[in-house]
Amino acid sequence: MRVMIVGGNQMKYFASRYYNYANKLANGFIRNNHTVVRFFDRDISRLSNIFRSRKMGVGSANERLLDQVSDFEPDLILFVHADVIRPVTLEHLKGRFPGVKLAQVGVDSLFMPGNVQRLNTKSPHVDATFLTTAGEGLKKISGGRPAYYIPNIVDSGMETGQAFDADCDIDLVFVCGSFDAEGGDPRLATLDVIRERLPDIRFPYHVDHETGGLWGANYMRTLGRSKCGLNLSRQREGPINIGKAEDLYIYSSDRVSQLTGNGVLTLTHEQFYLDQLFSEDEMIFFSSNDDLVDKIAYFLDNDGERRRIAKNGWKKAHEELNERLAAQYIIDIMFREKLSHPYIWPTEKVVSPG
Repeated sequence: MRVMIVGGNQMKYFASRYYNYANKLANGFIRNNHTVVRFFDRDISRLSNIFRSRKMGVGSANERLLDQVSDFEPDLILFVHADVIRPVTLEHLKGRFPGVKLAQVGVDSLFMPGNVQRLNTKSPHVDATFLTTAGEGLKKISGGRPAYYIPNIVDSGMETGQAFDADCDIDLVFVCGSFDAEGGDPRLATLDVIRERLPDIRFPYHVDHETGGLWGANYMRTLGRSKCGLNLSRQREGPINIGKAEDLYIYSSDRVSQLTGNGVLTLTHEQFYLDQLFSEDEMIFFSSNDDLVDKIAYFLDNDGERRRIAKNGWKKAHEELNERLAAQYIIDIMFREKLSHPYIWPTEKVVSPG
């Protein structure tokens, strides 16, 4: 098949965030013998006017998408956070190319301000929506079209580390883009408790707005020499946008695939229900900060057990949560009546009225 992926990464981040979701999906489709063309809506919008303004180039970017689709004639178009593309353009696509299937993919939390609204500008116009949140949260996608869960995925060409088999010089690592700008981010309290109770462990953390973050090959290399990693996903965005239980179900940032994919013993809070994907023999689940600290201390003192569980998690991620299966799953949903593989993640279709 011919597949067009619209959106995903941007030119300014293309190397530093080469492991982003859209790049992995593109690799998955290609490795499954499909042809892939990319359309970077934000960059094309900026490059379409002398002021390099995204807003001023929106109309031109939408016109260029129609031209590119006319030339490529894709069977499937995936929109990955392609906010520049207007709903009317989706209708034009369906009218001019009646055989094409349209889907959108969202990897941000449902409680992120404006995220559900952005998804629902496209949901009535696409054939399906795929989100990295499962269960009841999918009911927030309106428009009468189906919504599905899709997991965070690893790519063996990107997540190349095997920390379970390495001589690691980092005991614990945590990397994120930012903390809640409004204050009260519970992840800060977690980090403080760890530093207070385990002051002697080698524990670097990298936060973009504080330390410049950790990106690109350096990020992957760091994970490959880390014994344990914190998969602390956001639970809120400011004092109002607090994640409800349905917003957190089998949700995680893509950090989980980067940690498990590089063979790091991954610790995550049980409230996110990642035990639906990983067993206790593949990932460490904690219920509180005290429980987390106790488990970090235990596995740093029991290196053989740490390596064994980390390897199990790495194997599960690479075998069952990879880019090829995610691409195959999308093809199954969009074009086939039955699934072609016993996927380990929830595959239920959720449809909410418009």
